[in-house]
Amino acid sequence: MNVLELSICISLFCLGIREITDDIGGRIGYPLKEFVLKKEFPLWILKPTILCVTCMASFWGSLSYFTLSFLEGGCDCLLKTETWIVWIIVCLSVSFLNTILWGLRNKILGVQ
Repeated sequence: MNVLELSICISLFCLGIREITDDIGGRIGYPLKEFVLKKEFPLWILKPTILCVTCMASFWGSLSYFTLSFLEGGCDCLLKTETWIVWIIVCLSVSFLNTILWGLRNKILGVQ
């Protein structure tokens, strides 16, 4: 999978997670979000997992990228410089896409 395809797939995954945990319209994942907020989980855990679309690129992007790289190339992929450079490019691209698309979504829905 090339960098563009990977970035788009990861971005859509992150936006999907963020969308299903949103409080607008009683989304199916909102009770989970409400539960972890009541339990006062640290923000440094919540932001990259379910709260912040820009921050989600670091956690979900890394998890997805290294899982796919490992499945494709095995442990040897971690020794290649190219793997680490592409990882940085993918995470930055996903962060940018997430921010732009979430802002567009909010503008269309008239939120904030």
